[in-house]
Amino acid sequence: MPMIRARYPDNWDEIATRVKDAANWRCTQCGKPCRKPGVEWLHFAFWLMITHPEWFPMTSEGEEEKPQRFTLTVAHLDQDPQNNHPDNLKALCAPCHLRFDAPFRKANAYTKQEWFGQVKLEDLS
Repeated sequence: MPMIRARYPDNWDEIATRVKDAANWRCTQCGKPCRKPGVEWLHFAFWLMITHPEWFPMTSEGEEEKPQRFTLTVAHLDQDPQNNHPDNLKALCAPCHLRFDAPFRKANAYTKQEWFGQVKLEDLS
């Protein structure tokens, strides 16, 4: 789910980079090594094949064409983008982050609608 940048502090990129560096650019949930910004996909895939063959993306058909699965993100454990206390932040690969956020997606959809100015309907029952 794309983030609403306005809900995050101005220094979010620095905060997120610190969390990712502290995790050594590995998902703290599954342990998958992730690609740092600026590293070419082919260089990363070659490094992965040599150093971490268990994570090499050729394990399933088409996987090699999905480099976003090796993107490290930062999750807010309480789902509040303003709470950037280190205990509330966790480095997760994109698939683990999606699984973590799954229970919150429906509520987030309504929050996003309100954020973009759609009227909130009162319960009429």
